[in-house]
Amino acid sequence: MKTFTLFLFVWICFLFVAFGTPPANAQTKQDILVLGDSQISASGGSLYLDFFGDLERQCNYSSTEREILEQLGAQRVGAIGVSSTSLRAWTARSGVHKGRICAPNERFGVNAGVFGFQGSDTRRYVQIGEGRDYQLCQPNRSPLQNALRDGYYDPKLLVMALLGNDAGRWANNVDVARADIREMMSQIPEDIGCIMLTTAPVYEKSTNDLRKMAHRNLERAFLSENPRCILVGGFSARTRDAIEGQPQFFARRKDGSIRDPLHPQTGAMKRFFDINRPALCEAVIEALK
Repeated sequence: MKTFTLFLFVWICFLFVAFGTPPANAQTKQDILVLGDSQISASGGSLYLDFFGDLERQCNYSSTEREILEQLGAQRVGAIGVSSTSLRAWTARSGVHKGRICAPNERFGVNAGVFGFQGSDTRRYVQIGEGRDYQLCQPNRSPLQNALRDGYYDPKLLVMALLGNDAGRWANNVDVARADIREMMSQIPEDIGCIMLTTAPVYEKSTNDLRKMAHRNLERAFLSENPRCILVGGFSARTRDAIEGQPQFFARRKDGSIRDPLHPQTGAMKRFFDINRPALCEAVIEALK
C-alpha cells in the first residue's frame, strides 16, 4: 500500500511538472467570463455578476432568444479586474505588457479583484498567477490564451471590458487599434462567443475626450476587421452625460474634492448598466448565434 501511495504521489508530481498547473476545480468553471481592468475590481464586478448571471430577468427576450440563451446553462459568471491593464496586456505572450497582469504587485501584494470564483459572489483580492484558480501566467501564452485554454474556465461567452489604459494607444492610430483587435481575435477560440464592452466614462472631461477619440478608432477598427466579437459602446455621449463631472459618483475627500477620478463608484456603474442594457442584451444573443 505504501509503495502504491508513493507511486501515485510521484506520478502526480510528474504530471504537474510536465503539464503545468492542474485544471481548475468545478467552482472555477464559468459559463460567462468577464476580463478587464480596475473598473471591475473597484466597483463594477458585482454589477457584472448581477447582469450576466440572470439574463432572462435583465433582458426581455423572446422565446426564440431564450432558446439561444440556453447555451449558457446555469449562467455562472466570473469577473476578473486587473489594475492598470489594457487589451495589449491581456494578449501579450511575454514582456512588460504581460507583466502588468503577471508580475507580483510590490506595493499592494495583489493586483486583481475577482468575483464569482470559489463559490463567492463578493469581491476577493488576489495576485494573478498565484493560486489554482488564477493560473493565467504560464509561459509563451498570453493571459487571455491561458484563461481560454481547454479544461480551465471553459466559458461559452467571453466579455472583454476595457478602454482607459488603451486610450492613448488607440486615439493616436487606428491601425494600432486594428492590430490589437486582430491579435485578440486570433486568441479566442471560434466556439466561444465574444463581446467587447468599452468601459464607463470617468470624472474629468479631458480624460474622457481622449477616450472618445480612442473609442472612435476602435469602432473603425471593428468595422474594417469585422471580427466575430460584438462591440458594445459602453463609453458614449449618453454615459458621459450621466457620469462625467458628477461628484456623487466618485470617491471624495472630507472637503468634498474628488479623491479618485478614474473609478466610478457603484451608483455610476448602475447607471452605466441601465443605459447599456438593451445593447448588451442584443449582443449576448448575437454572440451566441
